[in-house]
Amino acid sequence: MRNRGVAAITNSILNATEMDEAVGALIDASRTVEHRGGYLECAQHVEEAFGQQFDTHYFSVTDHADFVLSRAEEVYDHLSLPVMELVTEALKHDDWCARLRSIIVPPVTVELSDEEEATSGNGDGDGDGYE
Repeated sequence: MRNRGVAAITNSILNATEMDEAVGALIDASRTVEHRGGYLECAQHVEEAFGQQFDTHYFSVTDHADFVLSRAEEVYDHLSLPVMELVTEALKHDDWCARLRSIIVPPVTVELSDEEEATSGNGDGDGDGYE
């Protein structure tokens, strides 16, 4: 646990689906706001160069982008990860190391080769030859 425990906990947190979704939404929203800001800044330069008003009403990214970004930030700031709740609960007990190990260490699975699957019969395990 000492050699790989911190890395395993970190991977469990960083690879959590909830974290992926929150970070993805945050990245998308921030890019949209940045794109909007860049477009409006460019429009301002065009207005200055030509000396006339540039119509930005047809731009597809609206002021709603700022709201979406603030909502994504709020979701990220208040993100609750089930794995963190399990880790926090495990640390409250005397056998915390064993509890953490059961949370973090994935179960060992055995995969059969094609040859083993072919010799195992019909696959239902009762030995009657029928599925």
